[in-house]
Amino acid sequence: MKRHVFITSRSQPIPRWLQAFPDALVLQEANAVQSAFLASAAIIWLHATTDDQSLSTLIKSVRATANNVPIVVLSNVPEDEQGTAALAAGASGYCSALTLPEVLHQVANVVEHGGLWVGPQLMRRLMQGLAAHGNDSAEPSLSRLSMRERQVAESVARGSTNKEIARVMGITERTVKAHLTASFEKLGVRDRMQLALLVNGVEDSTQPPQKISA
Repeated sequence: MKRHVFITSRSQPIPRWLQAFPDALVLQEANAVQSAFLASAAIIWLHATTDDQSLSTLIKSVRATANNVPIVVLSNVPEDEQGTAALAAGASGYCSALTLPEVLHQVANVVEHGGLWVGPQLMRRLMQGLAAHGNDSAEPSLSRLSMRERQVAESVARGSTNKEIARVMGITERTVKAHLTASFEKLGVRDRMQLALLVNGVEDSTQPPQKISA
């Protein structure tokens, strides 16, 4: 069974980490990037205690050792700039180092299934940035959607919440969720971030590599 691995420079891990994953392995940051445990981990939880540039370098080093194991950055003081840098370097998630155990389980479930985990403010910022740099390459894909589904998808890609979309379109949040579910299935995406990438014509670097037949 794969174990969760926490990488930290602390002499003792934050108790909440082991409350969430009692069998987790805790590694000292200095030795972590060379550890053979990384490649077989379920998730690598990287405790951020360095500046953004050093953090990005560390994430890339860990990714090189750990192959396709998801990396979640745990920050003492979460900031949008640091979160953006972490995701750009290849992290699959970004949250507070003091996140509650039950939420850590939610984070794990999302990233293990190929999704991205960030706070709502950072998610909106990322999607708004995507919308500003989008193009028309998604047009053929969006043609699969109904008019309402497309309106919801484009609103999500601009960073709108379900509540905001419901208010603007004059429908219920439950209906918004139904349109999103249908859109996910028709477009073959797994979450709001992938939907935003597709709508804005941005290549999705979070997709796992395809297996090559022997």
